[in-house]
Amino acid sequence: MLKAKWIELIKSQKESGLPIRKWCEENHISPTQYYYWLRIIREDSLIKAGTLAVTGQTQFVEVKPGFDKVGFNHQGVCAVLRSNGIEIEILNGADPDTLEALLGILKR
Repeated sequence: MLKAKWIELIKSQKESGLPIRKWCEENHISPTQYYYWLRIIREDSLIKAGTLAVTGQTQFVEVKPGFDKVGFNHQGVCAVLRSNGIEIEILNGADPDTLEALLGILKR
């Protein structure tokens, strides 16, 4: 029951838009107590979500960038620009604004 009460209090603070210390003062709650329960509820949520081991140890997972967006399906080289001893490889899906800026520099 106590945890459910604090979940509602924390939601109330977030919805108020007030800084935590100001909200605590207006609601006669110790900021230390507020932060304690915020930590408990966050950890409980993380455990339920499976992102925090029950042992309390942080777990890391490798995140690999995905190129599923339109224009980034094939990362092969589509062009090579050479000028004044400079070589620039342009990949499929390159940003048009960046290419325009590069071409402007090369024209100088």
